[in-house]
This record gives sequence, structure tokens and C-alpha cells, in this order.
Amino acid sequence: MELYHYMTLESFFKMLSGAGESGFLGMELSNYMYSKDASGEPYGLSILRKAIGMYELNHQIPAESSKVEVPFFRNDRRMLVGPEQEMYIYPLTECQDSMPWWKAAGKSAVQVAIGLDYKALVEYCMNNNKFLLKCKYDDAAVMDVFVKQFESEYDTFDFDEEHSRFSVRTKFFSMMYNACLELKDPALSDEKEWRIASFVSPQEADYVFKNGLIEPIEILKLPSSVLKSICIRANEHFELIISGILGLLEKEGFDPELIEIRKSALQ
Repeated sequence: MELYHYMTLESFFKMLSGAGESGFLGMELSNYMYSKDASGEPYGLSILRKAIGMYELNHQIPAESSKVEVPFFRNDRRMLVGPEQEMYIYPLTECQDSMPWWKAAGKSAVQVAIGLDYKALVEYCMNNNKFLLKCKYDDAAVMDVFVKQFESEYDTFDFDEEHSRFSVRTKFFSMMYNACLELKDPALSDEKEWRIASFVSPQEADYVFKNGLIEPIEILKLPSSVLKSICIRANEHFELIISGILGLLEKEGFDPELIEIRKSALQ
């Protein structure tokens, strides 16, 4: 099984040449809060908030004691309450040679979709304290899980106008992380998205200037064994593109004979 990431040829060039070490892919993880999924209140957190309301309804908790309006974010900062760590993600998909994903890859005359070996990714994540997550699109089922979790978690958090309070045994932070990283709008189920996810403190992150903002990122170095295929979408100069990719693969310590290179069937 392969999972795919779509990008421009320029981004692929930076991935191959930017790891700083031969035989590795330099993968740039984005801070979740800078993604389009996190605009406003992220979809997953809105479902978690509804689950609080459903728990309270089931247990006839009066409105004046409700925790539905619990703040998920710190004051004046786009960071979840709780431990000072931020979520970083790298989007992948099960969809091979998919037009919606090509369109999302960015405006470019040449685009690339890399295929990453699932088993090699799992091994890498297990050995490097990262997570490979399959997104969930059944919000009703997830909300039911959250409601059941509140049987033990509802009393572990509270808040007022000035402070949020959590018991030492709370798992509410994990519920927030899961809601953000795994749950997506059912309308997007055709995306079949997976994510490499990581947690990094602001002090440990790297920073770049992007889209007019100072944006935190994390750079991962994935071994060459992870890269299994390269699909190219281009209207012209295909042979020149292939030649350049093959040469760069060899220069950066990859064995081109172990990587399937093909042209997209979609134009």
C-alpha cells in the first residue's frame, strides 16, 4: 500500500535537496493552526463541543453549570490550552492520480505526486515518536465516542472568565488533539486523507517567513526506503523532467531502479 502527497516540481526539488543528508527526504510539516482546516473553530473541535452539550443533555445538567463554552485556545494566542506543544501535520491520501489533489497541489506547469510505502512510514513513525493517522469522516460516530469518554472526563476540567482548570488525571487535552488531527467534515470524505502528525514546543520548532507570516514548521528526514513512486503531471518537456529527476535522485543517494516513475493519465 502507498500513500500519496501532491506538490509542485519545485517543492519536490526542495524535498530531495533540502534534507542536508544523502539518502533522505526533507519533509516539511506545517503547523496545524496555519492550515485551512484550523480557520475559525476547527471542525473537530466543534464536534467535541457538541459532544459536551450532548453529555450534559443526557445527564440533565442545568444551563448555569454548562461547560459547553469551555475555551479551547489560550488568550491572545492560537495555541490549545494545556501542555505548551503545537500540532504539526503532513497531508497524505490514498487517492492515486487524483484530479482534486492535483488541483490542490498548487498552480504550476509541472506537478508531482510521490508515493510513500505505508509499512516503511509506520516503522519510521514508531521509531521517531511521530503518528500516522487516518482521518475520520463519520462525525456522528466520533461524537458518540466523545460522549462516552465524558463519563470519566467531564469532571476533570472546569473554567471561569479568567482561568481554565484541569485535574492531573485529565485526558481532555488528548481529546482536543484527536478532534483536530483526525476528524474532518464528511463532505470531504472523497479526499481519503491521512496525516503524519507530530507535537513540538515553540522552542523546538523551526521558523520560516511564508505568506506574510512568521510560520513555525518541523523538518523530518525520511529514509530513501520510504519513497516508492513518482507520478508527474506535465503538458510538455516530460523527457527533460524525467532526466532531471533521475539525476537528482542519484546525486542525493537514492536508487532510481527502486522507484517507479510514471506520467499522470490526467491532463
